[in-house]
Amino acid sequence: MSGRSIAQEYYILAVNENGYMPGMHMEESNSGLVAAGMMELLLNDIIIMEKKKITVVGELPADLDYLASLYAYLCEKVRSTDKMMSDYIASTGKRIQQLTQEIGEALLKKGAVTKEKGGFFGSKVIYIPEKGYKETVIRALKSAVVEEGELSAHDIALLSILKGSKNLNRYISNDERSAFKARLKELKKNPDSKQLAEMIDYINDSTGLLLAAFVIWHQVLH
Repeated sequence: MSGRSIAQEYYILAVNENGYMPGMHMEESNSGLVAAGMMELLLNDIIIMEKKKITVVGELPADLDYLASLYAYLCEKVRSTDKMMSDYIASTGKRIQQLTQEIGEALLKKGAVTKEKGGFFGSKVIYIPEKGYKETVIRALKSAVVEEGELSAHDIALLSILKGSKNLNRYISNDERSAFKARLKELKKNPDSKQLAEMIDYINDSTGLLLAAFVIWHQVLH
């Protein structure tokens, strides 16, 4: 798959066949979408995250314009992860809707989704994954889990966010999860994979911090 995107692939895998985040864990899934956008900015050296503080350090390239609203929000001032999740998930929903629309429009240009109207009054714009494209993303995900060879930062981030948002188990079995866990363990032991092992820790720590911010917000609100 060329032009891969963590945020776009996460959206394709998180929503159901009707283009909605799963009702049983909608808030977690929406927080995962924010985390996916953040990880894409982190891995492209556009932002840095230190001690829960997010700082913009680079320009947003044209090929990441589907993260324009998230980038503009972060450019306003230094944000904490807790504040960001609160603003995106606990507010009126306008921010998460805009991020979803930007990602959906980018996928529409690829022919990866169809654009329809939905919601209670039929006025909500929804983006429904094309079956063939979703199957391609699933195959790539499962390949990253079970096949030998070097893992990419993209795959590690996507798997971590899917797991943290409770969406991973829909796509990989218990045996595959165990195999992937063992694979990561072996990579960390291999001195030739030191740089990759450090990247795995960095992604897991960053993803954990972002999704922990959602958990903290959720506990305070409820």
